Amino acid sequence: MSPRAHTAPDVGAGGIRQRILNTALAILHEEGIQGLSQVRVARRAKVRQSHLTYYFPRRCDLLEAVAVQFVDGVVHSLGEVAARSAPGDRDATLRRVADAITDRGHMRMLTGVIVEADSDPEVRAVVLRETRRVQSALAELLGGEGAMDRAALLLTSLWGLGLYDFVFQIPAQRSAIMRSLLSWLGEETSRSQRERGNRGREGARASRPSRPSRPARGR
Repeated sequence: MSPRAHTAPDVGAGGIRQRILNTALAILHEEGIQGLSQVRVARRAKVRQSHLTYYFPRRCDLLEAVAVQFVDGVVHSLGEVAARSAPGDRDATLRRVADAITDRGHMRMLTGVIVEADSDPEVRAVVLRETRRVQSALAELLGGEGAMDRAALLLTSLWGLGLYDFVFQIPAQRSAIMRSLLSWLGEETSRSQRERGNRGREGARASRPSRPSRPARGR
């Protein structure tokens, strides 16, 4: 985006820039994008308007930085678990990610951003890029054949579940649907990994050199 938001280092514990980002994220969760303005964020964060515009010259710059910070947390968490082999860790992280994505505050933020992205190409570019980052991180965690497709299906399913819960607000139904979704995903991931392992073993057998046949002994 042009102009880019400043990346000057923060000063003091937490830093002014981080305080601005945390405040903007809180407003988005509580009120949606319609409540996000540079004036309101500066007032609630108790910083001067000039400080906010130094780091984020435009509202779109602020929105982009908040989106990046949120997705950074998701990607970091997924990356840590992808480096481990214990299935239990992976499943627990998937539940945490699912809870974060379907959280009502997150859905309030997401739906507002999507509506704004419909008329603002810059916001749409941010949404598209950050969604792809989450999808790629999910795919790395899931692994196996067609991981990107399964990651896309998981992400869209969670968004749908989040909207469903946002409308009906029935915790028991949300939990039941979540369990079914993650159970299916676990089965698909295990099946994909087994198939990949079988193909690897078959390829290894096929690559082994065949032994030359011994000539028949004369009588």
